[in-house]
Amino acid sequence: MRIGIVLHGPEAVDDGSAERIINTLRLDHQVTAKLGGTMGRTAVLDAGLEDVIDIRLGMTPSKTIESLRGNIDIIILISRGKTLDTGRHFGSIVASRIDISIPFIHIESPFYEGKIIYYGKNGERCADYVRRLLEKHIPDLELPIESGIPLCPLFRTEGDRQIRRIYGALPGENVRIEGVVIGHITHVEPEIICRDGRVVELRGIKIKQHGLEKLDNKKIDLFNAEVKTGNIRRTKHTTKIKPARSFADGKKIVMIDHCAESTFELVGDADIAITVGDDTTTIAADILTRLGIAIIGITDGDPDSILGDAAIPAGSMIIRVKEGYDDIIGREISEKIMVGRQKLSVKSCEEIVEKVLKLAENKIVEIKSY
Repeated sequence: MRIGIVLHGPEAVDDGSAERIINTLRLDHQVTAKLGGTMGRTAVLDAGLEDVIDIRLGMTPSKTIESLRGNIDIIILISRGKTLDTGRHFGSIVASRIDISIPFIHIESPFYEGKIIYYGKNGERCADYVRRLLEKHIPDLELPIESGIPLCPLFRTEGDRQIRRIYGALPGENVRIEGVVIGHITHVEPEIICRDGRVVELRGIKIKQHGLEKLDNKKIDLFNAEVKTGNIRRTKHTTKIKPARSFADGKKIVMIDHCAESTFELVGDADIAITVGDDTTTIAADILTRLGIAIIGITDGDPDSILGDAAIPAGSMIIRVKEGYDDIIGREISEKIMVGRQKLSVKSCEEIVEKVLKLAENKIVEIKSY
């Protein structure tokens, strides 16, 4: 049997369950494993599993599943949500966005009182087979089976407004749309309200005005938008560090401005990255540590703690400016140094460092070198 496995998030990689399940299924079947999402890629690199789990696509789980179609007989999604219920709800949303004409099985929170949840024709029979096979080779694994119902995101309309309920959010957590933090959860049933593709109201969410301003020039498809809450990597891990190039050696520079979760796609063959924003700098730096790319980070000391225990590449420089000026300096860097480009070739990145420092000089609070 040809089995397609899609992993979502770093947790099932960090705790070792994904590797154990993949290796077990490979004993009897042809297995193709791919990663859907962003931060799971860092977990795969840390675990040294990039030859086992394909991390090249960087697409959503549903699109990753569709990329496998035609070459597999059964689809298995492996994830570990904040709770069993949030994980179960996530799987139901994925199921609603794919063709389940072939069996779709969701293994949620394996080794953590998890479940096998099945969808589609012959799903129950396949789920039972997978369960028996896994439990035969992994004695400490117990996975009860249950049927699932494909469910779209909790979405409704009121007149000309679109409303999306956020499921599984906890008070105090940040909430992000397309990677931009727009506020912090204050109620267990928060909602985002849009009109004509613009966020016009947040319910049960303490607004971060600066975050909403970053979405002003971007039209939001609220039904399909990536809406996430909380820390993007909750599990313990050991960072796999790659030596970084120095600013003197770098010839290609890339700018990452408030789109940190697209770092893998943006960085390409760059030697150095300029990052703008506290959380963007934190996330991008953590990712780029694995790729050996030093950063010039522009921050203003206003992080939302999206990622804890983040690493920073050796040779990097973090420039903290006065509050509210990171975006302003970022725009000036984009216009005057990067000349509107995402990526730029230069004689030496050292001269770029000097230009950045000159642009920011009157607003600099602190400079840290790593």
